[in-house]
Amino acid sequence: MSHQTGINATPELKQFLAQARRGSIRIMKIIISNEALVLDSFREPVQSWDKDYDQFLLPLLTPQEPCYILYRLDSQNAQGYEWIFIAWSPDQSPVRQKMMYAATRATLKKEFGGGHIKDEMFGTVEDDLCFQGFMRHRSSCSSPAPLTAAEQELQRIKVTEDKVVWDERRRIGTPTARARVTMEFGLDKRAQTLQGLAFPLQEDAKRALQQLKQRRINYIQLRLDVEKETIELVHTKPTETHELPFRIPTDSPRYHFFVFKHSHQGQLQEALVFIYSMPGYTCSIKERMLYSSCKNRLLDEVERDYQLEVTKKMEIDSGDGLTEDFLYEEVHPMEHTLKQAFTKPRGPGGKRGNKRLIKGTGENGEEN
Repeated sequence: MSHQTGINATPELKQFLAQARRGSIRIMKIIISNEALVLDSFREPVQSWDKDYDQFLLPLLTPQEPCYILYRLDSQNAQGYEWIFIAWSPDQSPVRQKMMYAATRATLKKEFGGGHIKDEMFGTVEDDLCFQGFMRHRSSCSSPAPLTAAEQELQRIKVTEDKVVWDERRRIGTPTARARVTMEFGLDKRAQTLQGLAFPLQEDAKRALQQLKQRRINYIQLRLDVEKETIELVHTKPTETHELPFRIPTDSPRYHFFVFKHSHQGQLQEALVFIYSMPGYTCSIKERMLYSSCKNRLLDEVERDYQLEVTKKMEIDSGDGLTEDFLYEEVHPMEHTLKQAFTKPRGPGGKRGNKRLIKGTGENGEEN
């Protein structure tokens, strides 16, 4: 569902990216110039990654000029060194530039190699991307490491054991409500239904939904606190449509409410979009089950208690391609906006013979 700009990396940048992946570079800044991705600057490592971070990164953040930054960590995976992919899009920069950089992000990631990217960040002010900002980001997005096939199977067994515990808790009484959820057990994928959990909203999350109803904010991100069995507020940062892909974590599930402002048939409209982001199998089975279980009850509460009408509900595994065009097509499907004009069917072909005069009766029963 991606919408690319046609902007690609120059041959010189491709060659430099290959060199950087080997570990000789600590940080590099990449910009769009003359409708191409080009290298702006780079530095080699001096100290450990955390000590180099602020003094290397912050000088590259130019006001009013978006850019991409790739920052190398000291850790490695099977592909090689791990990197942080950073998108800098300051509030003061022109809207056209913001949209161009947002639409080209996937191209650069693909060129560099997604297997090398451990984390992604998006920032509009320095505080979002400084070292403390990165640590806050990691804390909010913390999740278990991806599971191997054997670990996934062990998790399936653990889920069946957890089911017994949860059923017992519900039998003796628990403050959480009941919901329905369908799970798949084993390799034969036989569906079984069980009573799931609908976690209550924390006070911060309730206040955010009230503010969303009053249109004082336009974006809410929520997460499940599995230990406390509650739905917590992550943040309510003001979000433009072109910034929405960067709000989707790459390693942990989330619920998102976004007010999509757009023009439809010559009129400005607003549509409340609910997005359930689940980044594939990088999350544990228990997390996937809990988020799926709580989703419908959360929507019911939002629509019933806060009178918020959700125009579109969608489930995604990443923010790539979550563009204005895609949202518009989801909110206004083509079959609802285009109606084919009725055309009179053609008569049978060939010679039809002479017309016949059909007699009928007049008002007084006389023949006409």
